[in-house]
Amino acid sequence: MSNNTQQTLWVLIGSFSSFVFVIASSMLLSRYFNKDDYGTYKQVLYIYSTILVVFTLGLPKAYSYFLPRVKRSEAKDLISKLNYILLLLGAIMSALLFFGAETIGQAMNNENLIEPLKYFSLVPFFMLPTMGLEGILATYNQTKFLAFYDISTKLVMLLCVALPVVIFKGSINSAIIGFTLASFFSFVLALLLKNRPVRNEIKEKTHISYKEIFSYTIPLMGATLWGIIITSSDQFFISRFFGNEVFADFANGSLEIPFVGMVISASSIVLAPIFSKKAFDNKEESKQEILELFRSVFTKTVKIVYPIVIFCLFFSEIIMMVLYGEKYQSSGQYFQIKLVVNFFTLIAFGPLILSIGGHRFYYKVHMYGAIILVILETISVYTINSAIIITIISVICQIGRIIIILAYIAKYFKVRILELFPLKLIFSLLIPSIIILFPLKYFLMEVEINIIATLAVSGIVYIILFSLWVKFKKIDYYSIVKPIINKIGK
Repeated sequence: MSNNTQQTLWVLIGSFSSFVFVIASSMLLSRYFNKDDYGTYKQVLYIYSTILVVFTLGLPKAYSYFLPRVKRSEAKDLISKLNYILLLLGAIMSALLFFGAETIGQAMNNENLIEPLKYFSLVPFFMLPTMGLEGILATYNQTKFLAFYDISTKLVMLLCVALPVVIFKGSINSAIIGFTLASFFSFVLALLLKNRPVRNEIKEKTHISYKEIFSYTIPLMGATLWGIIITSSDQFFISRFFGNEVFADFANGSLEIPFVGMVISASSIVLAPIFSKKAFDNKEESKQEILELFRSVFTKTVKIVYPIVIFCLFFSEIIMMVLYGEKYQSSGQYFQIKLVVNFFTLIAFGPLILSIGGHRFYYKVHMYGAIILVILETISVYTINSAIIITIISVICQIGRIIIILAYIAKYFKVRILELFPLKLIFSLLIPSIIILFPLKYFLMEVEINIIATLAVSGIVYIILFSLWVKFKKIDYYSIVKPIINKIGK
């Protein structure tokens, strides 16, 4: 467990650098672009991330699924196979963005998208082959190199995107050209690091064929296609029916808070190869080990995530204004709604579901979830006609899907769904946090100090009072950081 925590720490460090890039670039661009231009820039990234999921064909997950099941000498050939496929898919996606820019601009009801999309079109060719790096490095316990990759590439990305705009007063196209140049740097570094764990191995032809790879990834792609509809549905409706300025508010409000997404993503990267290996053993004791590991991660994540989420719920509008400026105060409403999901997304369920053979179930949850979501949001657009309601519908549907997935996991382990949740711990964290933050927020609002001071003072007071409560209740946080402290001590 100690080693898993250390590996997760390295992934967290890398994820934090990604978060800093997103925040820093958004803070800068939202101040230097007007809302219309900023909304267009965010639409370019939205289109890229949406189409990207289709073209990956589930292949990034194949690394952490197959590598724990083959010898290192075979791994070298397997990595090459997957890289070639991703390179080809990246070229196809780049061509689609370049030649389909006008069609996409018309579909999004924004002709200003056309030129930026063409400048952006080389990015998929460079970025698709970088995918799966985390699966390789996590499999061979080398996630410290993943941290190095994330920090270096995101720093280059931030400089290339922000400097032309801030220093030279560049346009959207300036930022996107910088994004493309940084993507090339990521491409070169990723290919070097992908081969690092097996660079000294003699290359041996792997027994994993292309057919076997696609037999695993194609069902994932089906779920992924429905997943695209799920993740992009509210973005599409808000972008098309409410305009660039509302979309800019929504895009900033859809921010993942620090550490929550990072903790979940990091644990997922580290646990995926472990789940795959133990499920492959197909032993009863391995099944019990998976359950214990699942519960352990679940409990640790609750301790980290819940106090942060509660604080952000109370101070959502102030956080948005500090990050993006007072003109984005309305982003706080979207941020607050999106935060509710974090009470349920305490672990990435995909790696576990796929490892225990739940491919068809995973597909069906995404398919029916997407259909229900689109129907409800379509009805909402033509009846209530509110971007806020669309966001609420999206969150409710996401929570529904999570509960269904948890029910499947509980059935597999032959336990009740509530037994997966550390309910006593959850109430011990939530109730005191609300008692502390409710009067604190309204007291600081009456004092009328500036927003940065309000956020700083509230954060410090909350941390002090919450720490005293944790110490009084003897809630163990030390076990989470102990492996990290021991690692630093060595």
